[in-house]
Amino acid sequence: MKQVLGKCISNTQSAFIPDRQILDNVILGHEYMHYLKNKRQGKESFMAIKLDMAKAYDRVEWHFLQAMMQKMGFCARWINWITSCLSSVTYSFNCNGESKGFVTPERGIRQGDPLSPYLFLICSEGFSNPLKKAEERKDLNGLRISRQGPLITHLFFADDSLIFCKANTRQATEIMKILRTYEKASGQLVNLDKSAIFFSKNVSRELRSEVCSSIGGMAEIKQGKYLGLSMVIARTNDQIFGFIKENIRSKMQDWRNKFLSNAGKEVLLKAVSMAMPTYAMSVFKLSRKMCKDISSLMANYWWGETNGKNKMHWVSWRKMSMKRNEGGLGFKDIEAYNKALLGKQIWRIITKPNLLVSKVLKARYFPKDSILSCKTYRNASWFWQGLLGARCLIDQGMIRRIGNGRSTSIWGHRWIPGSSSGKPTTPRPLNSECKMVHELINQQRWNRNTIFKYFNHKDAEKILNIPLSLTGREDCYYWQHNAGGQYTVSSGYQFLMKERSEAEKEQVEAAGSSIREGSQSARQMWKTLWKLNIKHKIKIFIWKCITGALPVRAEIYRKTRLGDPVCRMCGEEQESVEHLFFSCPHTQEVWKVAPIKWDGVVDQQGSFKRWRITVSEARRRPRGMEHIGLTANILWQVWKERNKKEFENKGSCLPARTISKAHKEWLEQEGSLSRITRLSTGKTTPITEEPFQELEEADTIVMEVATESQVGKVPLGIGVRVRRHPNTLLAEWALRERSLGNITINDAVAIKLILCKALEQGWSRIAIHFHNQDLMRQMKNRCPSNSSLATLIEDILNMQRLFRMCLFRSVRDERIERSKCLSHHAFGIIVDEEWIVPQCF
Repeated sequence: MKQVLGKCISNTQSAFIPDRQILDNVILGHEYMHYLKNKRQGKESFMAIKLDMAKAYDRVEWHFLQAMMQKMGFCARWINWITSCLSSVTYSFNCNGESKGFVTPERGIRQGDPLSPYLFLICSEGFSNPLKKAEERKDLNGLRISRQGPLITHLFFADDSLIFCKANTRQATEIMKILRTYEKASGQLVNLDKSAIFFSKNVSRELRSEVCSSIGGMAEIKQGKYLGLSMVIARTNDQIFGFIKENIRSKMQDWRNKFLSNAGKEVLLKAVSMAMPTYAMSVFKLSRKMCKDISSLMANYWWGETNGKNKMHWVSWRKMSMKRNEGGLGFKDIEAYNKALLGKQIWRIITKPNLLVSKVLKARYFPKDSILSCKTYRNASWFWQGLLGARCLIDQGMIRRIGNGRSTSIWGHRWIPGSSSGKPTTPRPLNSECKMVHELINQQRWNRNTIFKYFNHKDAEKILNIPLSLTGREDCYYWQHNAGGQYTVSSGYQFLMKERSEAEKEQVEAAGSSIREGSQSARQMWKTLWKLNIKHKIKIFIWKCITGALPVRAEIYRKTRLGDPVCRMCGEEQESVEHLFFSCPHTQEVWKVAPIKWDGVVDQQGSFKRWRITVSEARRRPRGMEHIGLTANILWQVWKERNKKEFENKGSCLPARTISKAHKEWLEQEGSLSRITRLSTGKTTPITEEPFQELEEADTIVMEVATESQVGKVPLGIGVRVRRHPNTLLAEWALRERSLGNITINDAVAIKLILCKALEQGWSRIAIHFHNQDLMRQMKNRCPSNSSLATLIEDILNMQRLFRMCLFRSVRDERIERSKCLSHHAFGIIVDEEWIVPQCF
């Protein structure tokens, strides 16, 4: 056994694959299988072996795992901790509802434990290392799908394995030899019945039979799955991805539609149904038909069914997928969400070129170009074709963040913030020799003469407003629609939906007094609605009233021409939303005894939406939100009374009783909120605003900074009062810089300049006081809101490390009053002014 162990763990190197890189393995597996499927020419023939381990986690030998960890350099204490986690497990059996006996295992790791996949990866190193050794000895030949691409022999993720080699009996025998050695050492056992081989097109039938027999009788496959997704995708992709739709449909059939409110259905659809296709959409682009089918399934479930037939859809899914403050319910638009997920893959390829998947794709599809400008190949894989459909998203929202300017093209890249295209609007001069941005920089400052020579005034001003890095770092990419500059699926999806919303607004014509969905008053109405402390089902009910989705008689007749549109409560007028809640005699009696009167908005009762917008303005008055919430509960009770009359033919109850029910339900909700508040505040330390306390030690140099600028003017005045803690005045500075057009950016420029001057003075312990709380938050969280601030904050934090102590404080205006006076003075000066206070020693 020791000899077998020695063969597996000699010269082992760790190769952990984090969970977030599972998609990389899926992409690589798909690309290599696509290459094999289309490889019809060439002397060399290859194959891919998909291995299935029988009870992989249950068969892991503990002594093998311990030996692997020792060889990989884990300390003895860590190994003992892991061994304790493994050996402390006991199992009991449920027999007729009773727990019987305890079993103490001697091998295996627990499935479902978040630690188990990593432990299994350590075990897999005992299989990976012999494969690498065989490759070095030329006993195995890996697969390369492009001339400059990396050579790969195997892809592992937990117990899913793919092995690539030449299709011949010699290499098949070598793989079986390595497998037998690994099985004896680790306790693993290959399930030959579930394992399979995929051959390239140029392998003859005779050779295929020989290889299959020499590798234990494995079966040949044409299609299979790796890590839960199809390895090969043909043109009939709807059939391949049809399992997603079927899984969602079967899940919805298990949910009891009749016993759930619209609010409950919304939670299930967002938490479960929307999560089911996410994994597949992170790698592959689903067809538009598939996206519509999934959306249709969710819409049918949300609106419900009767006698096996879907109910009427009062609002389109497109509108329901809008954000809540725009009149939607926040459901996901499947097609846009798919595009945002694929955008994440493009972002990783661009920003992390050293990843294995990035190297493979670059060598295969864009060896001499950028992924944003490369052409689409006819024989490209399904993954790559879908990925290129999402690159316009990244291209529109991404910009180059200038460092030293050596890798950014002046005329080819997007690098100018504040410009619609990100590129210069100035036509490229015919005699221009400037190609890269670093040619516009001289000694870490913009060369004004060169810039004004080649660019128009508008472009020149924008370029001069770009801060340059002091460290001379390389240029990088910055995502403009997310604080911190990193692309996220959420920010990409919001950007797509914002673009769609703006395009739709351009097509909508404002007529008369009609209220557009995107108007500020409408947005505030929606925001107020979703903030109310009422039951979520009542919020959905109010949403239906506003959007015309409430199934009142007049609306049903207008859409179907069936039924009687007359109100059954009064029998006088057609039952519209406005009639039911405002002009119906029964409802008017209810409002007469209501504790809240909305007499000032009677003229808005002709439109429920206008009435609701006017009512929402009461949020500013004392207890306004409570009054709006109680009003919503009254409307809900009126609707319930109407439904009793409609479906149960029961007479309406007294108005006072209707108000009593609404008031009781509202009080219960208010009481639940107060209980939750008491519990949360009882378990946490109360946060109170304490007066500012000086935390600096003696002899600390404190610099109080303030800035002064005016919109449309170039100068930036910086005032600094320098003192030695606690209150010994050392100097006062009035400095002049160029304003970059934003208060927060100007404050960052001032702090960066002050840090440079502090380094020149040789001070080692400093504290900088300023007023801008937004800048303080961004510095603390290291989450800059734009590319300009990203460069400035990076320089500030880098310089902070050069001091023995460097503190930043956000203080009130009155504490830096003298610095503000100096900044006013500095705004009008031509050269910097400094006043030094002599010190007596």
